[in-house]
Amino acid sequence: MDMRVLKGAAAALAVLLAILAGALLLQSWEKNQGQAAVPENSVPAGASSSTETAQELTYYDGAWYARREDLETVMLLGLDKYADTAKNSYLNNQQADFLLLLVLDKGAGTCTPVQLNRDTMTEIQMLGVNGKPSGSFTGQLALAHTYGSGQEDSCENTAEAVSKLLYGVPIDHYISMTMDGVSLLNDLVGGVTVEILDDFSDIDETLVQGERITLRGEQALTYVRSRGGLEDSSNLRRMERQRQYLAALQGQLAASVEADEGFMLSALLQVNSYLVSDCTVEQLSALAEFLSGAEIQDVRTLEGEAREGEEFMEFYPDEAFLQALVMDVFYAFERAG
Repeated sequence: MDMRVLKGAAAALAVLLAILAGALLLQSWEKNQGQAAVPENSVPAGASSSTETAQELTYYDGAWYARREDLETVMLLGLDKYADTAKNSYLNNQQADFLLLLVLDKGAGTCTPVQLNRDTMTEIQMLGVNGKPSGSFTGQLALAHTYGSGQEDSCENTAEAVSKLLYGVPIDHYISMTMDGVSLLNDLVGGVTVEILDDFSDIDETLVQGERITLRGEQALTYVRSRGGLEDSSNLRRMERQRQYLAALQGQLAASVEADEGFMLSALLQVNSYLVSDCTVEQLSALAEFLSGAEIQDVRTLEGEAREGEEFMEFYPDEAFLQALVMDVFYAFERAG
């Protein structure tokens, strides 16, 4: 394989790992070049649109706003699947456990991460045996990835669900990694030390609440993935552990790269089978270059209510809060009403 391509992909992976490792949670091999499918433009509930000018405006809270066309969005997914999952089916059990939307403002040189709860109840598009849309239903956001082969089509279906949730905001690109890759990454950097936040005694007695432990192998996956069997089984608590773990992983990753300039290329070769993206190497390299100097904004999350459904937890976002977040992140003030 062309070493130039390998090096470019390695640089891209370095960014992806750094992102997933917490640099963005606290302050990504070449794939298809098509963009993820997104729905028609829409506006937040409680807002109205006007086509009085060349650029469509949205009326919200007493003023007119325009959707910012200069932003780029990259969706990062952590999937609860295994690398050897069959790729020829249009239904799978590969749910998106971790969803992070990166909103890139190239002009201002900033990146705003928006973390989405996997249990968020929203409209999900179903795909038939031919891979084409066959209706929709309301369900947990994580389920969008279960429609499709578990590869690009499933990521695109998830991108559409996220876009619909955010009132039609386009999702430009996606990068996914299966959660079982966490164990591999964890051990590649020599383990990750964290203070155990929850009582895992019914799941793994080696994870003692309140103690500082260097997580190894499956311990790391258990820590960032588990919620059943814990006192607080909501995904909100798991999201907190994910942020904590990924922040610690970032430090270990940085140390590994500094100690061994060949580390990232080696990591790429081992982690590649766990990754899916619609980005080309060139696009990922551009992303790497931008993020290396970008100012990372505070992580944005949705407020709402977590409820116990008939079978699983369900998260209902506060609509007013969601509207305000979308307007703040993706729209610009034009004029008073």
